[in-house]
Amino acid sequence: MKIEKTYEGLCEEKTPAGTPRWRVRVEGQKTKRITIPVGPDHEDFEDHYLSARAGLKLIVNEKPKPAKNTVDELCERFLAWMEVQVKAGNLKQPTVNSRITGLTQARECLSPNKKVRMGSMKASLPREAFAHIRDSFGVHTGAAHTCLKALRAAYRWGEDHGYPVDSPVHKVKSGHVEKGGAKPWSDADAEKFLAHHGPGTMARRWFLLAEATAGRIGDMHLLGPEHEMTRNERLYIRYQPSKKGSSEVQLPLPWNFMLEVADLPVDAPAYLLTAKGAPFASSGSLDNAVRKWIIAAGLCEPVLDDDGNPVLEKNGKPKVRATRSQHGIRKRRAEQIAEASGSVYEVMAHLSHSDPKTAAIYTKRVDRARLAERAALRAEAAAEAQRLPRSENRGTLDDATSSKLRENEEKWQPVGESNPSFQVENLAS
Repeated sequence: MKIEKTYEGLCEEKTPAGTPRWRVRVEGQKTKRITIPVGPDHEDFEDHYLSARAGLKLIVNEKPKPAKNTVDELCERFLAWMEVQVKAGNLKQPTVNSRITGLTQARECLSPNKKVRMGSMKASLPREAFAHIRDSFGVHTGAAHTCLKALRAAYRWGEDHGYPVDSPVHKVKSGHVEKGGAKPWSDADAEKFLAHHGPGTMARRWFLLAEATAGRIGDMHLLGPEHEMTRNERLYIRYQPSKKGSSEVQLPLPWNFMLEVADLPVDAPAYLLTAKGAPFASSGSLDNAVRKWIIAAGLCEPVLDDDGNPVLEKNGKPKVRATRSQHGIRKRRAEQIAEASGSVYEVMAHLSHSDPKTAAIYTKRVDRARLAERAALRAEAAAEAQRLPRSENRGTLDDATSSKLRENEEKWQPVGESNPSFQVENLAS
Protein backbone atom coordinates (compact mmCIF):
# COMPACT_ATOMS: atom_id res chain seq x y z
CA MET A 1 0.00 0.00 0.00
CA LYS A 2 1.46 3.36 -1.04
CA ILE A 3 -0.82 5.67 0.96
CA GLU A 4 0.03 6.19 4.60
CA LYS A 5 -1.49 9.53 5.57
CA THR A 6 -5.05 10.26 6.60
CA TYR A 7 -7.20 12.08 4.04
CA GLU A 8 -9.62 14.76 5.21
CA GLY A 9 -13.20 14.27 4.08
CA LEU A 10 -12.71 10.59 3.24
CA CYS A 11 -15.13 8.10 4.73
CA GLU A 12 -15.75 4.41 4.26
CA GLU A 13 -19.30 3.11 4.06
CA LYS A 14 -20.87 -0.29 3.65
CA THR A 15 -23.38 -1.08 0.96
CA PRO A 16 -26.44 -3.20 1.84
CA ALA A 17 -24.49 -6.18 0.54
CA GLY A 18 -21.63 -5.44 2.95
CA THR A 19 -19.23 -4.24 0.25
CA PRO A 20 -17.00 -1.31 1.26
CA ARG A 21 -17.61 1.96 -0.55
CA TRP A 22 -15.43 5.07 -0.42
CA ARG A 23 -16.87 8.60 -0.51
CA VAL A 24 -15.14 11.97 -0.40
CA ARG A 25 -16.68 15.22 0.88
CA VAL A 26 -16.18 18.10 -1.55
CA GLU A 27 -13.99 20.75 0.02
CA GLY A 28 -16.08 23.65 1.31
CA GLN A 29 -19.38 21.78 0.83
CA LYS A 30 -20.28 19.72 3.89
CA THR A 31 -23.30 18.05 2.34
CA LYS A 32 -21.90 17.10 -1.05
CA ARG A 33 -20.01 13.85 -1.37
CA ILE A 34 -18.57 12.04 -4.36
CA THR A 35 -18.17 8.28 -4.51
CA ILE A 36 -14.82 7.08 -5.81
CA PRO A 37 -14.31 3.59 -7.27
CA VAL A 38 -11.10 2.71 -5.41
CA GLY A 39 -9.87 2.66 -1.81
CA PRO A 40 -6.57 3.73 -0.20
CA ASP A 41 -4.93 0.45 -1.26
CA HIS A 42 -5.23 1.31 -4.96
CA GLU A 43 -2.40 3.00 -6.84
CA ASP A 44 -4.82 5.52 -8.43
CA PHE A 45 -6.52 6.41 -5.15
CA GLU A 46 -4.82 9.78 -4.69
CA ASP A 47 -5.88 11.00 -8.14
CA HIS A 48 -9.50 10.06 -7.45
CA TYR A 49 -9.38 11.61 -3.98
CA LEU A 50 -7.95 14.96 -5.10
CA SER A 51 -10.43 15.19 -7.95
CA ALA A 52 -13.36 14.45 -5.63
CA ARG A 53 -12.20 17.08 -3.14
CA ALA A 54 -12.28 19.56 -6.01
CA GLY A 55 -15.81 18.47 -6.90
CA LEU A 56 -14.85 16.43 -9.95
CA LYS A 57 -15.17 12.73 -10.65
CA LEU A 58 -12.56 10.96 -12.69
CA ILE A 59 -13.81 8.86 -15.57
CA VAL A 60 -12.32 5.40 -15.42
CA ASN A 61 -11.74 3.80 -18.77
CA GLU A 62 -12.58 0.14 -18.49
CA LYS A 63 -9.75 -2.16 -19.41
CA PRO A 64 -10.36 -4.40 -22.39
CA LYS A 65 -11.20 -7.96 -21.52
CA PRO A 66 -8.31 -10.39 -21.97
CA ALA A 67 -8.42 -12.87 -24.83
CA LYS A 68 -9.94 -16.25 -24.12
CA ASN A 69 -7.76 -19.01 -22.66
CA THR A 70 -4.78 -16.69 -22.19
CA VAL A 71 -2.58 -16.24 -19.14
CA ASP A 72 -4.22 -12.83 -18.66
CA GLU A 73 -7.70 -14.35 -18.54
CA LEU A 74 -6.60 -17.06 -16.12
CA CYS A 75 -5.00 -14.52 -13.79
CA GLU A 76 -7.97 -12.12 -13.92
CA ARG A 77 -10.45 -14.86 -13.07
CA PHE A 78 -8.21 -16.23 -10.33
CA LEU A 79 -7.80 -12.78 -8.75
CA ALA A 80 -11.57 -12.22 -8.82
CA TRP A 81 -12.05 -15.59 -7.08
CA MET A 82 -9.50 -14.64 -4.42
CA GLU A 83 -11.31 -11.38 -3.65
CA VAL A 84 -14.45 -13.40 -2.93
CA GLN A 85 -12.45 -15.69 -0.65
CA VAL A 86 -11.17 -12.68 1.28
CA LYS A 87 -14.72 -11.49 1.93
CA ALA A 88 -15.65 -15.01 3.00
CA GLY A 89 -12.77 -15.07 5.47
CA ASN A 90 -10.95 -17.92 3.74
CA LEU A 91 -7.99 -15.84 2.54
CA LYS A 92 -6.01 -12.98 4.03
CA GLN A 93 -5.51 -9.77 2.08
CA PRO A 94 -1.68 -9.89 2.40
CA THR A 95 -1.74 -13.27 0.63
CA VAL A 96 -3.82 -11.80 -2.18
CA ASN A 97 -1.50 -8.78 -2.45
CA SER A 98 1.53 -11.05 -2.77
CA ARG A 99 -0.13 -13.07 -5.52
CA ILE A 100 -1.24 -9.93 -7.35
CA THR A 101 2.38 -8.75 -7.40
CA GLY A 102 3.69 -12.09 -8.64
CA LEU A 103 1.06 -12.53 -11.34
CA THR A 104 1.45 -8.95 -12.57
CA GLN A 105 5.19 -9.44 -12.98
CA ALA A 106 4.65 -12.70 -14.87
CA ARG A 107 2.06 -11.17 -17.20
CA GLU A 108 4.13 -8.07 -17.98
CA CYS A 109 7.28 -10.09 -18.68
CA LEU A 110 8.23 -9.84 -22.36
CA SER A 111 8.87 -12.86 -24.54
CA PRO A 112 12.49 -13.73 -25.44
CA ASN A 113 12.20 -11.69 -28.67
CA LYS A 114 10.87 -8.69 -26.62
CA LYS A 115 7.77 -8.36 -28.83
CA VAL A 116 4.95 -10.03 -26.89
CA ARG A 117 3.76 -9.91 -23.30
CA MET A 118 3.72 -13.33 -21.65
CA GLY A 119 0.24 -12.56 -20.33
CA SER A 120 -1.18 -12.33 -23.84
CA MET A 121 -0.06 -15.86 -24.71
CA LYS A 122 -2.15 -19.00 -24.39
CA ALA A 123 -2.34 -20.45 -20.90
CA SER A 124 -0.91 -23.74 -22.17
CA LEU A 125 2.64 -22.40 -21.95
CA PRO A 126 5.54 -24.88 -22.22
CA ARG A 127 8.05 -25.38 -19.45
CA GLU A 128 10.59 -23.20 -21.23
CA ALA A 129 8.21 -20.22 -21.06
CA PHE A 130 7.90 -20.44 -17.27
CA ALA A 131 11.67 -20.83 -16.98
CA HIS A 132 12.02 -17.65 -19.08
CA ILE A 133 9.73 -15.75 -16.68
CA ARG A 134 11.81 -17.00 -13.75
CA ASP A 135 15.11 -16.05 -15.36
CA SER A 136 13.85 -12.57 -16.23
CA PHE A 137 14.24 -11.61 -12.55
CA GLY A 138 18.01 -12.04 -12.69
CA VAL A 139 19.61 -11.89 -9.26
CA HIS A 140 16.27 -11.15 -7.58
CA THR A 141 15.59 -14.81 -6.86
CA GLY A 142 13.24 -14.01 -4.00
CA ALA A 143 10.92 -12.11 -6.34
CA ALA A 144 11.15 -14.94 -8.87
CA HIS A 145 10.15 -17.40 -6.13
CA THR A 146 7.12 -15.26 -5.23
CA CYS A 147 6.14 -15.04 -8.90
CA LEU A 148 6.31 -18.81 -9.41
CA LYS A 149 4.29 -19.41 -6.23
CA ALA A 150 1.55 -17.12 -7.54
CA LEU A 151 1.57 -18.83 -10.95
CA ARG A 152 1.33 -22.29 -9.38
CA ALA A 153 -1.62 -21.17 -7.25
CA ALA A 154 -3.38 -19.73 -10.32
CA TYR A 155 -2.85 -22.88 -12.38
CA ARG A 156 -4.02 -25.12 -9.52
CA TRP A 157 -7.24 -23.11 -9.40
CA GLY A 158 -7.46 -23.16 -13.19
CA GLU A 159 -7.46 -26.96 -13.36
CA ASP A 160 -11.07 -26.91 -12.12
CA HIS A 161 -12.10 -24.12 -14.50
CA GLY A 162 -11.12 -25.30 -17.96
CA TYR A 163 -7.43 -24.40 -17.98
CA PRO A 164 -4.46 -26.78 -18.49
CA VAL A 165 -4.17 -29.68 -16.06
CA ASP A 166 -0.74 -30.56 -14.65
CA SER A 167 0.88 -27.45 -16.12
CA PRO A 168 4.69 -27.58 -16.34
CA VAL A 169 4.81 -24.52 -14.07
CA HIS A 170 4.69 -26.99 -11.16
CA LYS A 171 7.97 -28.55 -12.33
CA VAL A 172 9.95 -25.31 -12.67
CA LYS A 173 12.20 -24.65 -9.67
CA SER A 174 12.87 -21.13 -8.52
CA GLY A 175 16.41 -21.80 -7.34
CA HIS A 176 15.94 -19.35 -4.48
CA VAL A 177 17.84 -20.11 -1.28
CA GLU A 178 16.25 -18.82 1.92
CA LYS A 179 18.60 -16.58 3.86
CA GLY A 180 16.83 -16.78 7.20
CA GLY A 181 14.22 -14.10 6.56
CA ALA A 182 14.13 -11.01 8.74
CA LYS A 183 17.27 -10.33 10.75
CA PRO A 184 16.76 -10.13 14.53
CA TRP A 185 17.43 -6.77 16.13
CA SER A 186 20.55 -6.59 18.27
CA ASP A 187 20.83 -4.59 21.49
CA ALA A 188 22.89 -2.04 19.58
CA ASP A 189 20.14 -1.72 16.93
CA ALA A 190 17.51 -1.10 19.60
CA GLU A 191 19.67 1.49 21.36
CA LYS A 192 20.35 3.29 18.09
CA PHE A 193 16.67 3.38 17.16
CA LEU A 194 15.50 4.61 20.59
CA ALA A 195 18.29 7.20 20.76
CA HIS A 196 17.05 8.72 17.49
CA HIS A 197 13.34 8.48 18.31
CA GLY A 198 12.97 9.99 21.75
CA PRO A 199 10.10 9.79 24.27
CA GLY A 200 6.73 10.89 22.95
CA THR A 201 7.37 9.94 19.33
CA MET A 202 5.10 7.50 17.53
CA ALA A 203 8.14 5.60 16.28
CA ARG A 204 9.24 4.91 19.83
CA ARG A 205 5.72 3.87 20.82
CA TRP A 206 5.62 1.43 17.90
CA PHE A 207 8.94 -0.14 18.87
CA LEU A 208 7.94 -0.61 22.53
CA LEU A 209 4.56 -2.07 21.51
CA ALA A 210 6.20 -4.46 19.03
CA GLU A 211 8.74 -5.48 21.68
CA ALA A 212 6.09 -5.96 24.37
CA THR A 213 3.80 -8.11 22.22
CA ALA A 214 6.31 -9.69 19.79
CA GLY A 215 3.38 -9.38 17.41
CA ARG A 216 3.09 -9.22 13.64
CA ILE A 217 2.79 -6.00 11.65
CA GLY A 218 -0.69 -7.06 10.57
CA ASP A 219 -2.01 -6.67 14.12
CA MET A 220 -0.17 -3.61 15.44
CA HIS A 221 -2.42 -0.95 13.90
CA LEU A 222 -5.49 -2.62 15.47
CA LEU A 223 -4.28 -2.78 19.08
CA GLY A 224 -5.43 -0.19 21.59
CA PRO A 225 -6.65 0.39 25.14
CA GLU A 226 -9.70 -1.78 24.45
CA HIS A 227 -7.40 -4.82 24.46
CA GLU A 228 -6.14 -4.17 27.98
CA MET A 229 -7.15 -6.26 30.96
CA THR A 230 -6.12 -6.45 34.62
CA ARG A 231 -5.03 -9.64 36.32
CA ASN A 232 -3.35 -10.00 39.70
CA GLU A 233 -3.05 -6.21 39.88
CA ARG A 234 -1.02 -6.21 36.64
CA LEU A 235 -2.04 -4.70 33.33
CA TYR A 236 -2.15 -7.18 30.44
CA ILE A 237 -2.85 -6.97 26.73
CA ARG A 238 -5.13 -9.61 25.27
CA TYR A 239 -5.93 -10.07 21.59
CA GLN A 240 -6.45 -12.67 18.88
CA PRO A 241 -3.84 -12.41 16.10
CA SER A 242 -5.30 -12.14 12.61
CA LYS A 243 -3.05 -14.81 11.10
CA LYS A 244 -4.93 -18.03 10.49
CA GLY A 245 -4.20 -20.72 13.07
CA SER A 246 -2.69 -18.34 15.65
CA SER A 247 -3.54 -18.74 19.32
CA GLU A 248 -4.83 -15.95 21.54
CA VAL A 249 -2.18 -13.76 23.17
CA GLN A 250 -2.21 -12.64 26.81
CA LEU A 251 0.91 -10.77 27.87
CA PRO A 252 1.80 -8.35 30.71
CA LEU A 253 2.54 -4.84 29.53
CA PRO A 254 6.01 -3.57 30.50
CA TRP A 255 6.44 -0.32 32.39
CA ASN A 256 8.33 1.45 29.60
CA PHE A 257 5.39 1.03 27.22
CA MET A 258 2.81 1.97 29.87
CA LEU A 259 4.71 5.20 30.56
CA GLU A 260 4.86 5.94 26.83
CA VAL A 261 1.05 5.75 26.46
CA ALA A 262 0.18 7.23 29.85
CA ASP A 263 -1.35 10.33 28.26
CA LEU A 264 -3.41 8.33 25.76
CA PRO A 265 -7.19 8.56 26.41
CA VAL A 266 -8.90 5.40 27.63
CA ASP A 267 -11.25 5.50 24.65
CA ALA A 268 -8.47 6.01 22.08
CA PRO A 269 -9.14 3.95 18.93
CA ALA A 270 -5.57 2.58 18.82
CA TYR A 271 -2.14 2.89 20.36
CA LEU A 272 -0.49 3.89 17.09
CA LEU A 273 -1.82 7.01 15.40
CA THR A 274 -0.94 9.05 12.33
CA ALA A 275 0.26 12.63 12.42
CA LYS A 276 -3.40 13.71 12.34
CA GLY A 277 -4.33 11.60 15.35
CA ALA A 278 -6.22 8.88 13.46
CA PRO A 279 -5.46 5.14 13.42
CA PHE A 280 -3.46 3.80 10.51
CA ALA A 281 -5.80 2.70 7.72
CA SER A 282 -4.12 -0.67 7.30
CA SER A 283 -1.07 -2.70 8.19
CA GLY A 284 0.41 -1.64 4.85
CA SER A 285 0.28 2.04 5.75
CA LEU A 286 1.85 1.31 9.14
CA ASP A 287 4.53 -0.81 7.49
CA ASN A 288 5.45 2.11 5.23
CA ALA A 289 5.77 4.38 8.25
CA VAL A 290 7.86 1.78 10.11
CA ARG A 291 10.32 1.54 7.22
CA LYS A 292 10.73 5.32 7.21
CA TRP A 293 11.31 5.36 10.99
CA ILE A 294 13.96 2.64 10.69
CA ILE A 295 15.72 4.39 7.81
CA ALA A 296 15.64 7.69 9.72
CA ALA A 297 17.44 5.96 12.60
CA GLY A 298 20.24 4.91 10.25
CA LEU A 299 19.38 1.20 10.11
CA CYS A 300 19.52 0.99 6.33
CA GLU A 301 21.67 0.14 3.32
CA PRO A 302 21.86 1.41 -0.29
CA VAL A 303 19.79 -0.28 -2.99
CA LEU A 304 21.95 -1.66 -5.81
CA ASP A 305 21.03 -2.61 -9.36
CA ASP A 306 21.99 -5.86 -11.09
CA ASP A 307 25.45 -4.46 -11.85
CA GLY A 308 26.09 -3.46 -8.25
CA ASN A 309 25.64 0.27 -8.83
CA PRO A 310 23.59 2.45 -6.43
CA VAL A 311 20.00 3.12 -7.50
CA LEU A 312 19.11 6.82 -7.42
CA GLU A 313 15.84 8.48 -6.45
CA LYS A 314 14.19 11.08 -8.70
CA ASN A 315 15.91 13.81 -6.69
CA GLY A 316 19.30 12.24 -7.38
CA LYS A 317 19.86 10.90 -3.88
CA PRO A 318 20.86 7.23 -3.42
CA LYS A 319 17.89 4.98 -2.72
CA VAL A 320 18.11 3.05 0.56
CA ARG A 321 16.15 0.27 2.21
CA ALA A 322 15.61 -0.60 5.84
CA THR A 323 17.76 -3.41 7.18
CA ARG A 324 15.45 -4.14 10.10
CA SER A 325 11.72 -4.79 10.37
CA GLN A 326 8.93 -5.53 12.81
CA HIS A 327 9.43 -9.27 12.29
CA GLY A 328 13.04 -8.84 13.38
CA ILE A 329 11.78 -7.63 16.78
CA ARG A 330 9.61 -10.73 16.97
CA LYS A 331 12.64 -12.93 16.29
CA ARG A 332 14.68 -11.03 18.85
CA ARG A 333 12.10 -11.69 21.56
CA ALA A 334 11.97 -15.41 20.69
CA GLU A 335 15.75 -15.66 20.99
CA GLN A 336 15.71 -13.80 24.31
CA ILE A 337 13.20 -16.29 25.73
CA ALA A 338 15.25 -19.24 24.47
CA GLU A 339 18.53 -17.82 25.81
CA ALA A 340 16.88 -17.44 29.21
CA SER A 341 16.25 -21.23 29.15
CA GLY A 342 12.63 -20.78 28.10
CA SER A 343 10.88 -23.85 26.78
CA VAL A 344 9.34 -24.37 23.35
CA TYR A 345 5.90 -23.88 24.87
CA GLU A 346 6.89 -20.57 26.43
CA VAL A 347 7.99 -19.33 23.01
CA MET A 348 4.72 -20.62 21.55
CA ALA A 349 2.63 -18.79 24.15
CA HIS A 350 4.49 -15.51 23.71
CA LEU A 351 4.54 -15.53 19.89
CA SER A 352 1.07 -17.08 19.42
CA HIS A 353 2.46 -20.11 17.60
CA SER A 354 0.16 -23.08 17.25
CA ASP A 355 2.82 -25.52 16.04
CA PRO A 356 5.75 -26.49 18.33
CA LYS A 357 7.94 -27.01 15.27
CA THR A 358 7.93 -23.28 14.54
CA ALA A 359 8.90 -22.33 18.09
CA ALA A 360 11.50 -25.11 18.24
CA ILE A 361 13.54 -23.32 15.57
CA TYR A 362 14.64 -20.76 18.17
CA THR A 363 15.11 -23.08 21.15
CA LYS A 364 16.99 -25.65 19.07
CA ARG A 365 19.52 -23.08 17.87
CA VAL A 366 20.10 -21.79 21.40
CA ASP A 367 20.22 -25.32 22.87
CA ARG A 368 22.89 -26.32 20.37
CA ALA A 369 24.94 -23.26 21.26
CA ARG A 370 24.52 -24.01 24.96
CA LEU A 371 25.55 -27.65 24.50
CA ALA A 372 28.57 -26.60 22.46
CA GLU A 373 29.58 -24.19 25.23
CA ARG A 374 29.27 -26.91 27.87
CA ALA A 375 31.30 -29.29 25.71
CA ALA A 376 34.04 -26.68 25.36
CA LEU A 377 34.11 -26.12 29.14
CA ARG A 378 34.39 -29.88 29.74
CA ALA A 379 37.24 -30.11 27.27
CA GLU A 380 39.04 -27.21 28.95
CA ALA A 381 38.56 -28.78 32.40
CA ALA A 382 39.92 -32.09 31.16
CA ALA A 383 42.94 -30.38 29.63
CA GLU A 384 43.69 -28.51 32.86
CA ALA A 385 43.51 -31.72 34.93
CA GLN A 386 46.27 -33.33 32.89
CA ARG A 387 49.96 -32.46 32.76
CA LEU A 388 52.43 -32.38 29.95
CA PRO A 389 54.43 -35.63 29.46
CA ARG A 390 58.00 -35.72 30.82
CA SER A 391 60.76 -35.50 28.25
CA GLU A 392 62.81 -38.32 29.80
CA ASN A 393 60.17 -41.02 29.58
CA ARG A 394 58.12 -39.59 26.66
CA GLY A 395 54.68 -40.37 28.01
CA THR A 396 54.61 -40.60 31.82
CA LEU A 397 52.18 -38.03 33.24
CA ASP A 398 53.08 -35.87 36.23
CA ASP A 399 50.19 -37.18 38.32
CA ALA A 400 50.94 -40.85 37.51
CA THR A 401 53.10 -42.22 40.36
CA SER A 402 55.83 -44.84 39.86
CA SER A 403 54.25 -47.09 42.49
CA LYS A 404 51.05 -47.30 40.48
CA LEU A 405 53.02 -48.10 37.37
CA ARG A 406 54.93 -50.89 39.16
CA GLU A 407 51.69 -52.23 40.60
CA ASN A 408 50.20 -52.40 37.12
CA GLU A 409 53.36 -54.05 35.81
CA GLU A 410 53.18 -56.79 38.48
CA LYS A 411 49.56 -57.56 37.65
CA TRP A 412 50.14 -57.77 33.91
CA GLN A 413 50.81 -61.23 32.43
CA PRO A 414 52.03 -61.85 28.89
CA VAL A 415 49.86 -63.77 26.52
CA GLY A 416 51.57 -67.11 26.03
CA GLU A 417 52.44 -70.35 27.74
CA SER A 418 53.63 -68.61 30.96
CA ASN A 419 50.17 -67.14 31.52
CA PRO A 420 48.17 -69.39 33.94
CA SER A 421 44.97 -68.65 32.15
CA PHE A 422 46.50 -69.78 28.90
CA GLN A 423 47.66 -73.05 30.54
CA VAL A 424 44.18 -73.79 31.92
CA GLU A 425 42.67 -73.26 28.47
CA ASN A 426 45.24 -75.62 26.99
CA LEU A 427 44.35 -78.38 29.48
CA ALA A 428 40.67 -77.90 28.88
CA SER A 429 41.15 -78.30 25.16
